[in-house]
Amino acid sequence: MPTLNGCPFTLGLPSLLGGDRHQDTSQPEQKSSKKSSRKFPWAAAGGLTLVALLVLTALCLAVSCVLRFSSTFFSLISLLLGGFGSVLSIFIGWPIKLLFSFVPVGTSSIYSPAVTSPLHCNNSMELQPWEVLTFVPGTDGNPKSVQYELNSPTPHAVSLIDIDYRDTRLDVFSNGKYYGSTSDFVVDKSVYCGEDLNVCIEKGFSMGTVIIPGGKQSVEIAWSGKDVFPGTDKIVWGGDRKRRVMWKKELCL
Repeated sequence: MPTLNGCPFTLGLPSLLGGDRHQDTSQPEQKSSKKSSRKFPWAAAGGLTLVALLVLTALCLAVSCVLRFSSTFFSLISLLLGGFGSVLSIFIGWPIKLLFSFVPVGTSSIYSPAVTSPLHCNNSMELQPWEVLTFVPGTDGNPKSVQYELNSPTPHAVSLIDIDYRDTRLDVFSNGKYYGSTSDFVVDKSVYCGEDLNVCIEKGFSMGTVIIPGGKQSVEIAWSGKDVFPGTDKIVWGGDRKRRVMWKKELCL
């Protein structure tokens, strides 16, 4: 009669009841231990950050070196070109200027006198064309000053040229302040140009342009000629008791 010790089911019971449960309970512990052992790689991140900073620094240094080199290069080029231009002006420009200095050049029909005041008028609009301005004797016996008023948002220019005989020079004031005079000249009443401005300019008559500031201005044009009696400031009128000049006014833009 067979015994129970030979039953094959006695071998499988412990594995079904006890062995598998023990293995199943140990698996979560192993997983949890693996998860807890993982840490953030701070050392690697720090190394990557350092490398990135080094790369950026190297790029900045490279860009600055390129900019410095380019500025130095262009400075050298400009110096070379400037020196080349100076050499050309010496060997080519000077002979040309010398050649044209012997060629007579005619004057333009439109006169543009030199500015005699510190103000500038690069562009202008004509307010009054060239006209004759006549000075007559005043109460002191000398030519009476001519006055006018102008209220403009920008400065204006008054241009003056002596005509007839070479004997008159003028000063310009505004609101009691001196702003300029026409050019100096050599008194010679035998030199005559009439009203031809080009001829007057060629013969060295007194002329100039004075710039008056913007705003409300009370302008005075006063005689300051040289044809006076010796030791006095009294004018020598001669037979014709008047002095004439040409003048025009322009608004500076």
